[in-house]
Amino acid sequence: MVTIKDVAKRAGVNASTVSRVLKDSSAISQITKERVRQAMDDLGYVPNRAAQMLASGLTQCVGVVLPPLTTPDRVSEPFFMEILTAINDQAKQQGFTVSIATSNSVEDLAEQVKLMYRQKRADGFLILYSEKDDPVQHYLSSHNIPFVVVGTPIEADPNLISIDNDNQLMGEEAVKHLQRKGHKKLLFVTDDLTSRVCLDRYRGYQQAIEQLDLPVQPILLFDRKDPATLDLLIETIQREKITGLIVIGDLLSIRVIQFLSFYGLRVPDDLSLISFNNSIFSKMLHPYLTTFDINVAQLGQTSLIRLLDIIEDRQQPSTEVIVPFNLKERESVRDLYR
Repeated sequence: MVTIKDVAKRAGVNASTVSRVLKDSSAISQITKERVRQAMDDLGYVPNRAAQMLASGLTQCVGVVLPPLTTPDRVSEPFFMEILTAINDQAKQQGFTVSIATSNSVEDLAEQVKLMYRQKRADGFLILYSEKDDPVQHYLSSHNIPFVVVGTPIEADPNLISIDNDNQLMGEEAVKHLQRKGHKKLLFVTDDLTSRVCLDRYRGYQQAIEQLDLPVQPILLFDRKDPATLDLLIETIQREKITGLIVIGDLLSIRVIQFLSFYGLRVPDDLSLISFNNSIFSKMLHPYLTTFDINVAQLGQTSLIRLLDIIEDRQQPSTEVIVPFNLKERESVRDLYR
């Protein structure tokens, strides 16, 4: 069996240096790290995780808490698969593994998180949602367990680290983009009236509408199981002569486009549509969606790195980290000036 001493001899360093490289210590230069890792690859060295756990007290695993799966569409939302992939890839580079907690309720999620931590199956947690009075966050905070929230916190907390986009600014930019294309009567459509992401983006919509002196419309719910919400959407579009829709996500945008087609309304000929997330759905069907790329990979990577900083006691200011976004212009927005 290849040992740390064998790796050290091959790399021309001390065994203690190899141990520091395994922990990705910032005290070791990148050149030395690469030489040691090359020696590990050459010799086929596999770290003894059990020994590392005993020495460090860490499980070398992080828990990822998905939001409550309250709707069938949430299960199929590509955002979660994309960010899980990014988190897992970054964790693998750092020598960590990932465990997932998922359920239909925040209460059950909290019980899973408690069990995972008590059974030493996670050193810290990434929470992929933000809710008011969340029992998961409450448990982690009250027990001083490291965690990072992907999303904007509902309530201000000076001790919380969160990773997110500027969703309010995104909502503003959506309105301004449509206005530059000649659209003045705009509607904001969502499938979730309570999420922080939705509320922030709609707040941005409201601010831009007021700045541009355009007619403001109340946020509308699109719920396939509630015909009243669908009727209200069509009625509002027809009554207010809406020409532009801002829809909370790509998957819902596809459903809205399909729904509108039943009424003879085509995107972008009759209605323009702008969306968010730049997921696989944005280029699945024509018209390809004009949508905001929220840099999901960067959200996942940054959140994992910040969590490991806390776990490994590296200096980490409590703050909100904002990941940039950019607009992908495609087919679903029509320029009325042309």
